[in-house]
Amino acid sequence: MKDSETKNVLFGIDLTSAETKPSACLGLDGKLQLVYLGFLTRDSDIIDITDFYSPKVIAIDAPLSLPLGLCCLERDCPCQPKFAREKRQCDQELRQQGIPCYPTTKRTFIKPLIYRGIRLKNKLCQKGFEVIEVYPYGSKVRLFGKDMPRKTTPQGIAFLKEHLRNLLPSLNPYLDILNHDACDAAIATYTAFLHCQNMADAVGNVEEGLIFLPHSN
Repeated sequence: MKDSETKNVLFGIDLTSAETKPSACLGLDGKLQLVYLGFLTRDSDIIDITDFYSPKVIAIDAPLSLPLGLCCLERDCPCQPKFAREKRQCDQELRQQGIPCYPTTKRTFIKPLIYRGIRLKNKLCQKGFEVIEVYPYGSKVRLFGKDMPRKTTPQGIAFLKEHLRNLLPSLNPYLDILNHDACDAAIATYTAFLHCQNMADAVGNVEEGLIFLPHSN
C-alpha cells in the first residue's frame, strides 16, 4: 500500500460488551479497498491494530458518551441527568427520525457496552486518533431504507451482503465469510468514509456526544 493511501485508512469497529466476545474490525483505505478484517477480543488488541494502521478516523458502533449530568450509570450514584429527557440528545433525535436506538439512561440494559465504548474511545483519543460514534442500523436506514429484514435472519444477512456488494465491491471476495457483525463493521467504516467526505450528518451536540450518519437521500 502506498504511503498516501496508508494515511487515509479508516477503521470501523462493531464493539461487543465484553472482552470475552470478539469484536468485528474492518479497515478500508482511501479508495475503499479492504486492508484489514478481523475479530479481536481485548481492547489492547484493538489498540495494537489501530496503532499499526494509524487510521485517519475510527468509527465505533457503541455509545461513547453519557447524558450530561451523569458521571456513571449506577443507580445508587446520586448523579442525575441535566435535562428532563434523561437520554442523550443524539439518541432523542434518532428516535424523532424514526430510528430506534439503545437507551443511555441508568435503566439501560447495555451498561457494559457503554462503559467499554467510553473506555476504548478515551484510550484511542489519548493516542491522537479521531474517534466517532456511529450506529450501523441508522446508517443502513439512511442508505437502504427502513424496509429491511432483521440482520440476524438468513434473509437479513443476504440483504446486507447484496447491498455491500454494490456499496463496497472490494468486499466481494469475502462476502461468504462475513457474519452480520462484520457487515456492521463495514457499514461503520463506510460511514467514517462519508464523514471524511463531508457526506455525513451529525445528530446530537458536541458537548454531550454526536452520532454520525450518512446524509439523507
